[in-house]
Amino acid sequence: MVDLLISNNMLSGSIPRSLSRLTNLTTLDLSGNLLTGLIPPEFGDLLKLQGLYLGKNQLSGTIPELGRLSSLVKLNFTSNKNLSGPVPTSLGT
Repeated sequence: MVDLLISNNMLSGSIPRSLSRLTNLTTLDLSGNLLTGLIPPEFGDLLKLQGLYLGKNQLSGTIPELGRLSSLVKLNFTSNKNLSGPVPTSLGT
């Protein structure tokens, strides 16, 4: 199990696409920061990811298609006022 937990640290700027190279990542928690911009579609390459927490940021755009995340069981995008559009059906909605 590999977890990257960086919540509530006042991080700002965009989410680095390079995080998608952490192929053994099982939990990614970037919630409660000041992150802006788009959710990287490359997160769909994190095949072992079980939990993705991006809530309480300032993310914008649409939620990308992340359908290859077959291990994903927990997902949180709450309190990102600038996210728009539907949740992709590949995320189990």
